[in-house]
Amino acid sequence: MTDDGYWSARELIRSAGVAFPPAHLVRTAAEAAAAARAIGGPVVLKALGLLHKSDSGGVALGLRDEDAVRAAHADMARRLDPPGFCVEAMADLGGGVELIVGVRRDARFGPVAMVGLGGVATEVLRDVVFALAPVAPAHARTILGELRAAALLRGVRGRPAVDLDALAAAVATVTEVAAAHPEIAELEVNPLLATADGCLGLDARIVLEH
Repeated sequence: MTDDGYWSARELIRSAGVAFPPAHLVRTAAEAAAAARAIGGPVVLKALGLLHKSDSGGVALGLRDEDAVRAAHADMARRLDPPGFCVEAMADLGGGVELIVGVRRDARFGPVAMVGLGGVATEVLRDVVFALAPVAPAHARTILGELRAAALLRGVRGRPAVDLDALAAAVATVTEVAAAHPEIAELEVNPLLATADGCLGLDARIVLEH
């Protein structure tokens, strides 16, 4: 099944040790409903084959039953005609901090890592730090501390601090995977949800060298 780099990036990074929610690749509405039933609880439906899924209306959140999944599938199939879909468990975003971790291969410097505030805030706040990849966990902690929003990671206004060791390890893993594969031009996890209990990748993207 063709995808937009999401599933291949997701599985590559997950196999390296960064957790992602349970998910299934599907085509039809019946397969999507069956996947939602197997996962249980609220799910997310993502249309594959789109560079910016959210901007294109290719992501439906918090689908609580099979009827909702079928309806979202029908809507996306009609509007977007994607080559496939991903059904995955809906993550609890409460109490977590969304980050972006990416690596881009530069012609002069080689793989360059970017770490910053992620999710929908990435392009608005532009709170990012760069480093040569791969980044060791200790260096990842230093980079995270250089963010303007670093206080969010330590816990503010009653919010718990995130597990910085798990976050640093996840950053290191993503950068190591990208650096180890010269055929990868870009690799990105956005958002990477950091919580007091660990990290969870919620979206990913991979671009191969031409």
